[in-house]
Amino acid sequence: MSEMSEDHLELLRTLALERISPQWADFLGLMSEALGNQLEPAEYRQLLSDLGRGFAARNPLPPCTGLEELSTAMNSVWKRMQWGFVELSDQRSQLEVAHRACPLPAALQLDAEIAGGFLEGVYAVWLVAAGAPEELELVQVEGPELPMFMAFSLMSRAQIA
Repeated sequence: MSEMSEDHLELLRTLALERISPQWADFLGLMSEALGNQLEPAEYRQLLSDLGRGFAARNPLPPCTGLEELSTAMNSVWKRMQWGFVELSDQRSQLEVAHRACPLPAALQLDAEIAGGFLEGVYAVWLVAAGAPEELELVQVEGPELPMFMAFSLMSRAQIA
């Protein structure tokens, strides 16, 4: 990775941390540390996924026709919360979901794999409500190692195995 890229990554990390409200930063960090000490990483991720499902239930999207309208509806929720934005991409055999500028990993001082459980729960509920077949599953996938970036794919269980 070039020196310029390292500088860019450091800038993104700094911006991510600065987006966390000072009134919540210490509390969230301590709470996350306590949860991390009591739960295995998979359990912590599952807790966040359950919270994400609850969040989606409290923030239902309006009926949407097509990916562009669905993306706009999702982004209206994220914009209101200052939680970045999502891009949806139909790749024929799967739907790709890329979420950028999410403050959650920085707020909880977690890696994106665990913190991504929250977004995975949210998007799973929203996509099923938008008409995604129940036999498809949303899973977090490896994306570029950028602060505040998480990627997911909606795919058949056969593709996951």
